This record gives sequence, structure tokens and C-alpha cells, in this order.
Amino acid sequence: MENVRHRFRSLRFVGFRGKDTEPPAVVHAEDPRLPAELERAIFETAALLHPASIPGLLRVSRRITIWIQPILYGVVRVNSRNGTLVRFLLTSGRINPRRPDHPLTLVHHLCLETVNSYCTVHDGRWLIELCSGVVNLGLNFGFADPTLLPILGKMRLKHLAVNLRVLFGNSPIDFKHPLFNSITHLAIFHAELAASVILDVALLPALTHLSLDSSLPRELVLSILPVCPELRVLLVVWHWSDKESYLIAQSRCVYDERFVITLYQDFWGAWEACAREISSPWLCAEEFIAQKRNGEIEETRYWLTDSSES
Repeated sequence: MENVRHRFRSLRFVGFRGKDTEPPAVVHAEDPRLPAELERAIFETAALLHPASIPGLLRVSRRITIWIQPILYGVVRVNSRNGTLVRFLLTSGRINPRRPDHPLTLVHHLCLETVNSYCTVHDGRWLIELCSGVVNLGLNFGFADPTLLPILGKMRLKHLAVNLRVLFGNSPIDFKHPLFNSITHLAIFHAELAASVILDVALLPALTHLSLDSSLPRELVLSILPVCPELRVLLVVWHWSDKESYLIAQSRCVYDERFVITLYQDFWGAWEACAREISSPWLCAEEFIAQKRNGEIEETRYWLTDSSES
């Protein structure tokens, strides 16, 4: 978690008062005992490293609540394990949801993973509509639906993970749709369903990172790179259950250095870790590519996960 590691390094620590300095006449229990920057860094770091402690931290004081709420609501992953938070957000959406400090305005990363009793398909659609500040959206099959297209077209999404065939339904997949205007990171799962139009990703004006699953032929995947000169990473992900096929695919060959393959176990778990800046497959792929350019990794290697780790 790079932002946590560097949080304290950027602070300017204030020295202790000298012996001749008069202490304040009255010290209130609510007054901060540390410099505000340091106090904030301590509480934010505690919340990032130990999310379970957030409810207790919110009760310490109002200023700490203001600091911690963006961490609590910044990343929302909708599944059966966080029903309390989801129901709170849906309920609060009925109470002045456009207020600047409303919890829904603090949601920047939203993943609709599983339809359940806490969040129906209708709830998920409404949640997307209410969370106008979302820049990173993940949609699993139950939630992806053509009725979302007008809503997504009004958002300024930068990261999107979705099955495009399900999202567009019976209509042709249209990479000129306004929802793609600001997309820099696109993850397409069940990419074989978009094989006939996959080269049209070149139409995306801001795209720099593209992730596909292993369902597409390698020749088709590699043909994307020449038509997308601005693309920095083309990441092909293989599920852990396909580990043997992944290992077989590691034949040494010189490809475009932007082409990288890797394994994953939990797609949405990796999505959340990336949103929380704990780990990022995009960053790992970028570092891998940089090492190849520097000669630290042989140019014939394009698999991110080492065989010994598999």
C-alpha cells in the first residue's frame, strides 16, 4: 500500500515546546494533542490497515469522522458479506443524496459483484445512478444490463470491468458510446463474446490499459497492439483453475513488450485490492514491462507470475 508507506514521510513534524514557552491555560479533552497533519495520518493509516476498526474510529470525534468517512465509503464492493453497508447506502439515498458530504458522494470505486437479498438488480441500478462520483466501476453478470447504458454515458468513468456482450444485450457492442470517452483501464471478461469487434478498442480515445481473459486466440490478442499505439499494457489473465494451461502457454518468444499474461484466483478480490491501493495487477504489469526494457528480465519472457509461484 504505497500511499500508506509514504504517508508519514511527507509530514513535517513539529518540535516540542521549549522550557520557556508558556503552556496553554486550558487544555480541553477534545483539543488535538498532536499536529493536525500527524493526527490525521495516524487515523487514516489505522483505517486503511484495519478496516474493522473504522466504526470505533468514527465515534472518537467529529474531525476524525470527516477524515475517515472517505475511506469507509470510498470503495464499496456489493456482495453478501457487506450487506449492512449496502443497505445503509441504499437507505441514505432517500435522504438528500446530492448533499456534498452525503456518503453516496464519497463512493469513488463501486463493484456490483453478486445479486442478493441486500442488493437486488433494481437496487444496483439505483446505486449506480446515485453514486455520481464513481470513477471505477465493476459489473458482474447479474448487474450488467443495457438499461445501464444511458446512466453510464453520463458518468466520467476511468476504470471499467464488465462483460460487454451482456452490457449491450442484443445491440452491437459500440466502442463509440459516450461511456468509453474517459476510460483509461478496461477489463473485459468473457472476451470471446466480443471477439468480432475487439479491434475496435482502438476507437477508445483515452485507453491505456486493457485486460482480457484467456478465451481469445493469442494471434487475435496480439493484433490489438499495432492498432493501439497509446496502449501501455495488454494484460491477459488466466484463472487459477487453468494453471496447467497457463504454464504450457509460457513458451519463450519475443512479443510486443506490452503483452503480459498472469494468473488470478479471485477477480473481484483483486479488483478491491487495486481500488484500495493494496496491490494492483496493472502496476505489477507496468513494473514487469519496465524491467524488461531495462534488461532485468529476458525479452522472451512475457508471463508475470513465475512458474515457481504457480
